[in-house]
Amino acid sequence: MKKVFTFPLFQWLFKWLHPDLEMKLGQYMSVKNKVISGDEDAVFLGEENEWLAQYCHRKLETKHYDYFVFGHRHLPLDIQLQENSKYINLGDWIGHFTYGVFEENKLQLKKYN
Repeated sequence: MKKVFTFPLFQWLFKWLHPDLEMKLGQYMSVKNKVISGDEDAVFLGEENEWLAQYCHRKLETKHYDYFVFGHRHLPLDIQLQENSKYINLGDWIGHFTYGVFEENKLQLKKYN
């Protein structure tokens, strides 16, 4: 899908669509993509299989970061990488009702009840 969305001809054609049609097409493609990919991305298979956590570990080899914050995956995760370094995936507001709060130099993953 990325190749379709980044192809200049399709981008040019898309801008000529009515916004209502663009929204319907976007929603259809989003649902279709979830049907194709399934719920694989919504399951935590352990830190060793979590590619974003592995990316964070590699970044920590060269420089310290207190937090790595991601949100596109839609799965709420709070993983302690090192003593003073965490990987946090915010999850989503629609299905998990999770969000991040940063106060007093601390980032926490919270859930709305």
